Amino acid sequence: MARVALVNLASLPMPGNEPIFPIGVRCVQDALDLAGHETRLIDFVQSPGAVDDLAWAAESWDAIGFTIRNIDPIDLSCDGHVEHYVRFMNRVRATLDEAGGQRPLLVGGGPGYTLFADQLRGLLGFDVGVIGPGEQAMLDILAAPEEYRGLAKNITGRRYKGFLTEVLRHPEALMKVYTRFEGAMIGVETRRKTCYQGCVYCPYAYLNGDNSGDLKPLELIADELRAIHAAGIRRVFFTDGIFNSELRFAKQVVQLITELSLPGLTWSAYFTPKPFDDEFAALLAESGVEFVVISPDSLDDRVMKLLGKTFDTRHVDRCLERCRKHGIPARVNVVFGGPGEDDTSVRNSIKYINSKLHDGELVMHVGYRVLPQTGMARQLGISDEGLLAPTFYPFHPDTFSWIIRDLENRFMPPSVLFNFMAARSASKRMAKVPLPGDSLNSAPTEFPYLALSRELPLA
Repeated sequence: MARVALVNLASLPMPGNEPIFPIGVRCVQDALDLAGHETRLIDFVQSPGAVDDLAWAAESWDAIGFTIRNIDPIDLSCDGHVEHYVRFMNRVRATLDEAGGQRPLLVGGGPGYTLFADQLRGLLGFDVGVIGPGEQAMLDILAAPEEYRGLAKNITGRRYKGFLTEVLRHPEALMKVYTRFEGAMIGVETRRKTCYQGCVYCPYAYLNGDNSGDLKPLELIADELRAIHAAGIRRVFFTDGIFNSELRFAKQVVQLITELSLPGLTWSAYFTPKPFDDEFAALLAESGVEFVVISPDSLDDRVMKLLGKTFDTRHVDRCLERCRKHGIPARVNVVFGGPGEDDTSVRNSIKYINSKLHDGELVMHVGYRVLPQTGMARQLGISDEGLLAPTFYPFHPDTFSWIIRDLENRFMPPSVLFNFMAARSASKRMAKVPLPGDSLNSAPTEFPYLALSRELPLA
């Protein structure tokens, strides 16, 4: 059996980074523990001193796995995280060199790594990287570690059968340290099934890989929720791409939550307005759901279609009507600046917001981060390497002015206005790169491109 350190790089202190409970690396750790390996999770929220004191790296590990959740905050006003990862990994390798002896196998993975695996593996100095699900891949690697030492390649993760048979129980101390953050939630995964929608900005299908459409048995979900509640945690977020993509199963999960009747437990998830029937809304109302999050991303039907949505504003109307009928709070995500966005579409979205959304229901952003393996990336014809620095889909420079002109002040409290102005300022500093000739006619001829503030340190 192997000794393995698992390092949550997503917990590094970086500008714009908001650490989220590391459910992905915890799934990998749990799989390794069940197989008899000895593991330790290095999380810098739980152990802040481990960022500077790398004595843990020099211990006698057979392998050290590093997980990357995000490449950048996907926000116009923020820089990327890659340079921070590179600098940290340079320090880790220097520590290992000073320690002498055989260096442990260095493995990279996580959703952010998966998107840029070919670029990040060499940049960060990993022996091998994992694309997609990590549990079974790590088990495979540890079964024959010498086959991967110095491999300098990425491998594709495989389906992990333990998802259907094993209860995932997180260390209580780790859960509690993350719930110190305002608004913090613990993530719970109910299914591993690729989202059926084809949104042009979303890489979920690529991230999930070959998942065989597994739905976690209800008894495992119940045991996980009981353990979370027993640790004193009261807020849960179901991390599925779309919670109600399979309405029958979603109803079963919601009914389970109601039947568990865990005092004070509240939960949320990402929902789609379709399917979302009255029976489902009634079940939600009885379950302690905190709010329903839907992401039409635009409230102009033409732009919604260009975004790849399988629903339109009529379905948003019905979803909101059902939520209000049953007293369920809602959050509506709108991102201005997508394909085909113009003055008319912005005006249409804002007309809908002003007339149909209640105070506190709007979650607003400007600019779509272009990610590899998405329809947006294919439209722009940019290589994965070219997307490593924060890169945003083309939008008209007057978009900010159009929003300010028409949006009612109740949707622009000081905190939102401050972030909005920061994004507007950042967009003006971006370099402009010509679009390919076959891009959408309604898009500008250039798109904003936010380069890293300085060159990356050499790996």
